[in-house]
Amino acid sequence: MKARRSSGKLGKLMVYAPLILQVVSVMRRQQMAKRGKYTKLRKRDRALDFALSQAERRLGGKKAKRRGWF
Repeated sequence: MKARRSSGKLGKLMVYAPLILQVVSVMRRQQMAKRGKYTKLRKRDRALDFALSQAERRLGGKKAKRRGWF
């Protein structure tokens, strides 16, 4: 009996996705550090930040912030 390999495109994507996500998030943090603290983000930048944060949560990187008093 042969062992099944996940050598398809989806398997390769799942292997490289965390690495790509790390690189993109580091680049994004550097870009945000160059910009001023109080500058308003463009709609495209907000959408990219949202997509990055969702991807990090899905892959187990960053936990959601708890909002509340305690």
